[in-house]
Amino acid sequence: MGVKLQNIINRKIIGFPQLAGSIIAVDAPNIVMALFNFARKNPDGTNAGLILDRTQRPISHLYGLLYRLNFYYSKIIFPIFCFDGRDSKLKRQITKDQLKDFRFTQKWYNSALKSGNREKAKEIALSKEYLWQNIMLESKQLLGALGVPYIESPASAESQCAYLVKQGHATYSNSQDFDSLLFGCPSLLQNLSKSLRRKVQGKWTYNKVTPFHTNLSKNLKRLKINQFQLVDIGLLIGTDYFSGIKGIGPKKALTYIKKHLQVENIIRKEKNQFDFSMLTSKIIKKVRKIFLFPEINKSVSNFYWNLPNKAHILSLLCESHHLNRERVEKNVDKLILSYQKCKKYHQTKRKQPSSVQLTLDTMVK
Repeated sequence: MGVKLQNIINRKIIGFPQLAGSIIAVDAPNIVMALFNFARKNPDGTNAGLILDRTQRPISHLYGLLYRLNFYYSKIIFPIFCFDGRDSKLKRQITKDQLKDFRFTQKWYNSALKSGNREKAKEIALSKEYLWQNIMLESKQLLGALGVPYIESPASAESQCAYLVKQGHATYSNSQDFDSLLFGCPSLLQNLSKSLRRKVQGKWTYNKVTPFHTNLSKNLKRLKINQFQLVDIGLLIGTDYFSGIKGIGPKKALTYIKKHLQVENIIRKEKNQFDFSMLTSKIIKKVRKIFLFPEINKSVSNFYWNLPNKAHILSLLCESHHLNRERVEKNVDKLILSYQKCKKYHQTKRKQPSSVQLTLDTMVK
């Protein structure tokens, strides 16, 4: 879902030339989900409209990652993909029981495929126990073959992206969700895509979009609030971890925060206006902790972008998924050229010192 801050946050249009030479921390689950193309509208809301291969598994994320990486490299951008780890119980997307279900279902799927039961394989491949977690697993495998670094967060990908930007390992975080700002991400990129269009949620149409950059510190200064208060605004309007208070939107939440300073005071002063019964002190404490003191992976500080391994890519996409070999080879060759273009760019920029360039000099293989 993500927090709805767009009505109070200022964003600036950013051009691709401004991004040349930068490292971006990519919110992998957010981006991979956006890569999915649906073949047709499904009246019953199931995923039968997903584009499948002959093994009955979705393939949009595979082609999508290949195209997306080629796009990044063509714009002289080096990505680090961040994946979710253990989700908060408040969010509850993937639990330990679901992980056990996935491992069991994975064996069940392979058994159905070997026996030639395609209908059963399709049923399993599209089940909630298997679908999303397998997509994440395959995405990591493909990124490894593409030579792209990725990191698994102990908790959320967004918090890991924010940490990488804070520490100077990345220049920007790339996510469509404004939750990144609640995690304290200094610089956020949105609408970063080659097509410059985005599917309208709940509809089968697309809108044109423009790449935007959000500077957190400038927004906090303009709004005259601090990071703690921004998280409290998120509590009032709703995040992935709490649904918010009915009747309070971003502008009203900002007004109350500036007037009463924090959520506890708002609950006490405005209790006759809104139903705060679900916003308990326990919830407030837990959500603040998630955003202000997130669990992140601090162990990885060196990232390497290697030449794409064509043989490994073809094995994953053409042998495992039976994708069109000619189409895949053509795009891998383009990707290798884009990678070499990036490498050459950074080799010629070594005389212009900057933290990003100096870091990349030692990391591009």
